[in-house]
Amino acid sequence: MIRSVIGSTRLVAGALALLLGLTLGAPPAANAREAKAPAKASIAATAAAAVARMDTRAAVRLDQDPPAPAGGSADNRSFFRSGRGAAVLVLLAAGVGYAIYSTRNDIVKQSPCRTGGPGCKFP
Repeated sequence: MIRSVIGSTRLVAGALALLLGLTLGAPPAANAREAKAPAKASIAATAAAAVARMDTRAAVRLDQDPPAPAGGSADNRSFFRSGRGAAVLVLLAAGVGYAIYSTRNDIVKQSPCRTGGPGCKFP
């Protein structure tokens, strides 16, 4: 029995050492890979190229179109005044009420082990 525990302990220790080595070795390896990468263009050059590729006529056309109603409905009521919101509020109130009721009417007030009663047995 002791030999199997020692063998599994060595296996677990070896796995942990391997995991630690991979964890500590990964950042330097990633940094070395990034150092060899070619230099990227500056942000200003990238932004200028993106602006040059833009279709300004489409942007002006989209700016002049009237905005579509958000969410697909023209209803300006708040969420809690809608049917779903009312259902959420009812369920929330029922959950809070049940939690308060169950803590007030709990049969087991305190563990027998805490009071030192006869129902608590330690090995």
